[in-house]
Amino acid sequence: MPPPQRYQHYDDVDVHRRHDSPPLPPKPNPKILPILLKVIIMTLITSMFFLLLGLVAFLLLPILFTSLNRRHDSHRGAYHSDGLSPKELKSLSQFKVSKRNESQPGFESECVVCLEGFKQGQWCRKLVGCGHVFHRKCLDTWLLKVAACPTCRTPTTFDRFL
Repeated sequence: MPPPQRYQHYDDVDVHRRHDSPPLPPKPNPKILPILLKVIIMTLITSMFFLLLGLVAFLLLPILFTSLNRRHDSHRGAYHSDGLSPKELKSLSQFKVSKRNESQPGFESECVVCLEGFKQGQWCRKLVGCGHVFHRKCLDTWLLKVAACPTCRTPTTFDRFL
């Protein structure tokens, strides 16, 4: 049985369109465009956020570290201050090691700066604040850099010596 006439007519029109005009471009999916737009906007927002975060870090971190370093230096105390002057070192009292000194309480068997034992006749110094004893040369070298006890870090000044 032959197909109805109207179906043939549409088929003929469709065939005629295919041969005479170029094919129509496919229609974009209306659901993809809003999703793609959202992805692009979110990417731009995220990029701007990290760009600004990097800029803030670049500008503020040096300021933060500088202020923390200054605050840390102020809390470190006198034992990290400049050492004594050579004139102040010359005014310090000193003593020679003898049997009598070795028997005193607090007199250790070795200098903790050079880790050598005390021998009779060597010049030494004793810190008044803490009572630690050191070779004169060892303590003088230390005190030129730091005005504190090498063992306990007790802040000292040149007039705190015996």
